[in-house]
Amino acid sequence: MTDENNLLSALENSPGQVALRASGLAQMALFADCSADQLMALAERLRPVRADPGQVLMRQGEPAVFFILVHSGACEVNHFGDDGEVFFDSVGAGVIVGEIALLRDNPRTATVIATEALSGYLGDDKAFGVMADLPGVSERLLRTVRQRLAAFISPITVDFAGGAELMLRPVLPGDSERSNHPAVEFSADTLYRRFMSTRAPSSALMNYLFQVDYVDHFVWVLVDGADGPVVADVRFVRDAEDPTVAEIAFIVADDYQGRGIGSFLMEALAIAAGVDGVQRFTARLLAENHPMRAILDRFGGEWQRDEPGVVTIEFEVPAQDRLRIDPKLAHDIRTMARRVLRASVN
Repeated sequence: MTDENNLLSALENSPGQVALRASGLAQMALFADCSADQLMALAERLRPVRADPGQVLMRQGEPAVFFILVHSGACEVNHFGDDGEVFFDSVGAGVIVGEIALLRDNPRTATVIATEALSGYLGDDKAFGVMADLPGVSERLLRTVRQRLAAFISPITVDFAGGAELMLRPVLPGDSERSNHPAVEFSADTLYRRFMSTRAPSSALMNYLFQVDYVDHFVWVLVDGADGPVVADVRFVRDAEDPTVAEIAFIVADDYQGRGIGSFLMEALAIAAGVDGVQRFTARLLAENHPMRAILDRFGGEWQRDEPGVVTIEFEVPAQDRLRIDPKLAHDIRTMARRVLRASVN
């Protein structure tokens, strides 16, 4: 039996047991906006778990059977790369682990080991659905994801023409608000070229654009200062039928255009795509979007007319030796892409 199956036990759903689990959940900051009654449905779907220091809770490569809500204690998350590189993160009370691999039905990409006496709750994908619908929980889960990802990355400083010093990192939850910073302007013309509309994207579209999974939807952003606004982003969205193909798009704020940012972001995206197994890029844009067409022309492919005023292109993700990025910078970008991918699928 696997470590995960060994942790599973018969679920006791007597009223007293359910009420006891609901009481324990109510003590967690994650459920600060929930009443005891609202937690009962979730408590019915969770199993209590306890682990001693050194006990393996999840093992890299095994099927994902459950997630864990850590009520007390601590554990360590370790990823062992094919190249022998090891990444680890410490997780304490109030944190959820293992949910992403479970929800995607993927094997574990990390091993989780209790480092202190640990207590918590196990749940399956249905329990996660119940939990996510509780008041305030989705927002707190997003913050947790942001903190988890931030622990794996350090933004990379990049110098551009005109003395601009910006920081490259993967998009994080909350960046949709940073894209609306009053000091950063995306003109009607810029929005039109990117979204084929002069109107600013709706809140629903912004949520889609910035709440990503880093596997099927990967986004780099450039920020002006560690806590500054998002001034540019580039993304790929993997094709649902052919995971080796992904559609790309990018946008650069008006005051930052003409400094080589678009070309740099495309190369950074190509590096992330290579890490993530994407082999071909496609793009669909306005025929009059000459700046983006000029950038993409570097990578080959032929433009095809899609509809009046709109063209498409498909080309191979450029190999490392075709990139103009400094090799040291390319190495740092590749390392960060690997780390965020590993952090996002545990």
